[in-house]
Amino acid sequence: MTGIWQDIKLDSEHKLPLYKQISEQVEKMVYQGKLKPGTRLPAERKLADYLQVSRMTITLANEDMKTKGIIRSQQGSGTFIMRGPRRERVHTKTKWQSNFVYETDTMNHGLEAIIKFGQNSESIQLARAGTAPEIHPGIGISECLAECLRKHPKLIQLPSPTQGYEPLHSYMLEWLKESELYPKKSEMMIVSGAMQGLDLISRLFLGPGDYVIVEEPGFQVASDAFTASGAQILRITLDKEGMKLDNLEQLLRNFPVKFIYLNPTFHNPTGITMSQKRRQDLLVLAKKYHVLIIEDDPTGLLYYGKKPAPPLKARDEEGMIIYIRSFSKYLFPELRVGVLVAPEGVITNLTKIKQRIDLHSNVLTQAAVYTFLSEGRLTPHLQRVRKAYKVRVDMVQEALSKSKAVSVQVPEGGIFAWCKLEHGLSSERLLDLALPDVSLVPGNWMSGTGMYENYFRLAFTNPSLEQLKRGLNKIVEIIDREDMKT
Repeated sequence: MTGIWQDIKLDSEHKLPLYKQISEQVEKMVYQGKLKPGTRLPAERKLADYLQVSRMTITLANEDMKTKGIIRSQQGSGTFIMRGPRRERVHTKTKWQSNFVYETDTMNHGLEAIIKFGQNSESIQLARAGTAPEIHPGIGISECLAECLRKHPKLIQLPSPTQGYEPLHSYMLEWLKESELYPKKSEMMIVSGAMQGLDLISRLFLGPGDYVIVEEPGFQVASDAFTASGAQILRITLDKEGMKLDNLEQLLRNFPVKFIYLNPTFHNPTGITMSQKRRQDLLVLAKKYHVLIIEDDPTGLLYYGKKPAPPLKARDEEGMIIYIRSFSKYLFPELRVGVLVAPEGVITNLTKIKQRIDLHSNVLTQAAVYTFLSEGRLTPHLQRVRKAYKVRVDMVQEALSKSKAVSVQVPEGGIFAWCKLEHGLSSERLLDLALPDVSLVPGNWMSGTGMYENYFRLAFTNPSLEQLKRGLNKIVEIIDREDMKT
């Protein structure tokens, strides 16, 4: 391939992701008249090979250009340039662009791709976490929703207290005792999912130049939330016992850290659970350096065997831990209801911030969740979920053990399996070869440093058992085929 495409120059060290560099350079060529309306773009795989990037990078670039109206795809014919040249946009920015205080192009692009995967009903979804079809509680939630409207028809007309629907709030206070958490009413609030909780925390605590410590690899969407508030991210790797505390103390000694964000139970993506001793040592360090801890616990109740240790928050005698638990991984991802536990002064301020950005929470959803919980449906549901997910974990281990070119870190709970490619194949290349049949998450999408290129994450909870088996077999087939080439 030659011609206009050789003018595309990519810089892996640039702050913009590669797909954005491609999108902007093609857009510039269009505005300069170098690419005419109706010009057909090369096939994704062909252009990816020519530019020496992954096919997913080209897919994301194309999606970005479609959003801007630069290109269009025609099924069976290809992808074509739509616009003619508009030279005035090459060297200028509109005023609103120059006033941006946060550059969204620097955010991790993995979430965008995962959402895109989820919109393809034909592919086997091993990238996005969901609920197994045979145990999906959607019918139960629908029944609860209908019951709420039948018993309380005026419910949707009532404003919801910022700290949450009162019956649900009261129920949560009792329910959390099962996890050895005993907050007062003034120390807990209902949030619209864990991400809203993290956003509120970021707004309250973070400003330009502040430092936050996170796990590496980890949940990059949380890091993006902290970065959006101007924070700088410091990353600490994990071993089999969790976050490495030697590295942590070194950072605490040298940087004025605002808080440590971690997922100590069934960590995303590795599945690691922090050991008891390391939990104790972490609390000692946090107290010594007067630093807050944000404990994210999205899947702590999804254990397959022995029940894990109580949350870090259960040992918090100093009021230095903010605890977040969401229901999305226990019921289904679209259900945005969670609980946040923190000292009273923190809750008071978070509530004031929430009033400004979410004056009236979705009281109907909260009421439906309350009905589901208060009728005793959660406990048997969780029992079914644990059994179903244990079957899936065993399937993942059995399928991947057939190949010597991949290994899997078998979790004791949670919803993800962390896998390692042993012989040089990159996980982005694996994804390219697996799409559109199967999706997965390359390891470097879970990393703020671009590391873990030979790792990938599988979400084994979303497909049916038959789909999961086919998806795993497809992945193993690709890995072994590529391994034979090396």
